[in-house]
Amino acid sequence: MTASAIGVGARRPAAQGGLLAAALADLRADFDQLLYLCRSAESELDAAEVELGGAALHEATRELLTRQLAGARRRYRATGKRLLSLRALAGSGAPSPSLLDELSVARRSLADLLRAEQGLLAALLGAADWQSPSFLHSTLPAAGRQNGRIRPHWNDYKRDRHLDGDVYERRYLRALVDGPAGLRALLTSCGMSAFTTVLSFLQLEGKLRGPVVAGDGLYHESRLLLEKALPGRVCLADEADTRALLGAIDELRPGAVFLDSLSNTKWMPVPDLAAVVEHLRGGETYLVVDNTGLSVSCQPFALARDSVRLIVFESLLKYAQLGLDRANAGVIVARGEDVELLARYREHLGTNVADVPVLALPRPDRAVLDRRLARLQRNALILAERLCDRVPAAVEIVYPGLPGHSCARASRRLGFRGGCLSIVFRDGDPSLRRERALVEAAVAEAARRGIALLGGSSFGFDTTRIYLTAASAEVGDPFVRVAAGAEHRLEVEALAAALAAAVEEVAR
Repeated sequence: MTASAIGVGARRPAAQGGLLAAALADLRADFDQLLYLCRSAESELDAAEVELGGAALHEATRELLTRQLAGARRRYRATGKRLLSLRALAGSGAPSPSLLDELSVARRSLADLLRAEQGLLAALLGAADWQSPSFLHSTLPAAGRQNGRIRPHWNDYKRDRHLDGDVYERRYLRALVDGPAGLRALLTSCGMSAFTTVLSFLQLEGKLRGPVVAGDGLYHESRLLLEKALPGRVCLADEADTRALLGAIDELRPGAVFLDSLSNTKWMPVPDLAAVVEHLRGGETYLVVDNTGLSVSCQPFALARDSVRLIVFESLLKYAQLGLDRANAGVIVARGEDVELLARYREHLGTNVADVPVLALPRPDRAVLDRRLARLQRNALILAERLCDRVPAAVEIVYPGLPGHSCARASRRLGFRGGCLSIVFRDGDPSLRRERALVEAAVAEAARRGIALLGGSSFGFDTTRIYLTAASAEVGDPFVRVAAGAEHRLEVEALAAALAAAVEEVAR
C-alpha cells in the first residue's frame, strides 16, 4: 500500500455516513472528468489519423507516426475501460472506508497518467508539422498534416497564426462565451501576453491619451505594466466601493477602465461588473476585464451586448486546463474593428501561442468546467469556514464566499466565487517571516498527518496548494494564498484541520 493510501486511511476524520457517501460521489464525478479527457483525446486521434492519411510524408515518418498513434489509442482505450470500472465501483453497494481508499489512490494515479498522456498526445499530433509550413512544393511538401490548407502570407508562419489555434479559438467561443454575434477569440502564449497585447493595442492606437482607471485589486503584474506605460496617469479606485469606482469614472472620463472580475490579491475584491457596464453603456471608454479568477462563470459580453467597448482576457493555465497544468496559454475575446486590430498587434508583438501548447489544452466544454469550478468553490469555502472557526483573532481569513467579505453582496450574485482564499496576519510584518513560516509549517503538518498539500504557485489543481504570492512584487501586497484543490469531501476536512493547526502554531 502506498504512503498516500496509508495517510488517507489512518488520518481520516470520522467517516460518518453522509460524508463518506459524499466522498464517493466526488470520486465518481472525478472519474467522469477523466473519462472526458480520454474521449476527447480519442477524438483528436481520429482527426489526426484522417489528416495524416492525406499528408505527403516520407514512408519511414508515416510508419513511425501511424505506430505511435495506434499505441496512444490503445493506452487511452485501456485507461477508459479502467475508469468505467472505477466509476461503477464508486456508485455501487454500501460505502466503505476501504473502498474509498482504493478509489482515491486509483484516481490520483490515473489523473497523473492522463496528464502525462496529454503531453505526449500534443507532441504526437504536431510531430509531422512545421512552424513555417510550405504552401507550394516541387516534389514533397513541408506542411505535415496541414498540407493543402496553408495560404501564403496568412498561416505560413505560425508565430503569426496557425490552424490549430483557429480550431481552439472557435471551440472556446462556442463552448465558453456568451454574448452578441461577431465575437472572436485570440489565443496568446499566456495570460500576461494577452494583457500586454491589449495594452499595446490601446496605447499605440491612441486610446489612452488621458487618464485610466484601474481597480486597487488589479493583478500586480498588470498594474506594474500600466503604471510603467502610463506614468502619473493611472488612477486606482476601490472596486469594492461601487459608488467610488463609478465616481472616479465620471470625474476622470478615462480612456479605459481595467478590472479583474475576481482579484488575485490579498483582499480579493469583486467589482460589480453589471453596474460598471451599465455606467459605460454608449460611451467611448474601454472596459478591460481580466476574467481569470471567475472563468466561464462570469460572462461580461452577455452583460455588455453591443453597447460597451469591451475586451476580456483570461489565463488558460488556470481553470480551463482542468488541473493538468500542461501548457502556457491565454485568450483575448473582443469584437469588430477592435479584434481585427488586436489580431494584428498579436502578430507584430509575437504574442501568439505556439501549436503544441494548443494541442495540449483540453477541449473546451462548459458542463465539465462548471462541475470542476463547483468542486473548487465548495472546497475553498469549507477551508475558509473551518479556518475561521479555529484561527486566533490575530489572523483573518479572506474569501469572497464568506458573509463578512467586503464584496459579499456582489459575490452572492456569482455562481462561482473563486477557488482561492487568503490567510492574513493582521499586524503585518514587512519581513514576511510568519508568512514564509506558515507555508513551511502547513506542508510539514500535512506531511505528519499523511495529507497531500503542495507549496507552489498558481491555482485550479487537483491538489490544494499554499503559496506566498507577490513576495517580490514591485507593487501590491504579498500574502499567503491557499488554492483549493479538487479533493473529495473527507480529504478536504482533513486538510482544513492540518491548515488550522499550522496557522495556530505560527500565530502563537
